[in-house]
Amino acid sequence: AAPSGCARDALASRQSLRSHRKSFPFSLAMGSAAASTLAAAQAATVEKIKGARSMEPKGYPSEMGMDVFSVGDGQGTLTAFEAPGKNNVAWCSSLNIAGATTLSSLTTWCGPLMEVPHLVTRTVVSDASVDLFIDFRPRAYAAYETRLEDGSYGEPDTREWFGHKAVRDGCAELFFGPEAEAWANALRSQGACKPKATGDDLLYRGPLTIDISLPASEASVALSAKACTEAADMWLGWMESTPPLPAGMKVTSTYAYDTKMRAQLFGVMVGFYESLYGGHGRNLAAADAGPLDEAYVGGAS
Repeated sequence: AAPSGCARDALASRQSLRSHRKSFPFSLAMGSAAASTLAAAQAATVEKIKGARSMEPKGYPSEMGMDVFSVGDGQGTLTAFEAPGKNNVAWCSSLNIAGATTLSSLTTWCGPLMEVPHLVTRTVVSDASVDLFIDFRPRAYAAYETRLEDGSYGEPDTREWFGHKAVRDGCAELFFGPEAEAWANALRSQGACKPKATGDDLLYRGPLTIDISLPASEASVALSAKACTEAADMWLGWMESTPPLPAGMKVTSTYAYDTKMRAQLFGVMVGFYESLYGGHGRNLAAADAGPLDEAYVGGAS
């Protein structure tokens, strides 16, 4: 297995970042442009998913008073969608905030009828950095958090290890193959890797997770917008090509794992949004994650 894209030469990374800073200095005027660039790219992605998966609007943002809102010195918008049944999108939210800390976040939870990973893309822009996060979250536990720097998962010593390997092998065959891993590694090489996640945040991440900090520049914003678009295109390709799961225990176990994941990651996102927007964090996390107690309306038809 290929080593992590974050296991690279530190000097080369610092030189790359210095080069970005020198060529593309950030200014306050760029903050507004960044918000427009990211929001436009994310809106185009949402339209693409709507067309491909026949998503319908949800009233949840307006019910929460978050369709248009203020947060500190910033202004935000939220739209949300679903595509029940065979189109298999349980929740899709597009959250945008323009201000001193600009954010664009797309959260897409799949229904349990196929095992395509959930999609999360997020860019945060401040005067200090452009932070890019992309993750394809697996639908069953595969112990990805135990991956070593050389790409291996240690020695097989338990029955559970072989069970986790079976899940990883299945995901690699369908989703996380060499081409996808090369794409993720190329993106990771563009910035400085963030500190390794912990707890539930780490537990549910997939092997392609991109969590990097880029210089505060127009170039970094453009790179992030392009990367998020590419991630969504990859995810849509999987949605089109992946066969449905057979009805029965596999669908039930996938739904149960998703339900636990959504509840636990809500707590992670509360902390994340509080770190950016203080007391608004819980409401923003709830808006982004969607209603946790709402059952997915599925079916094999």
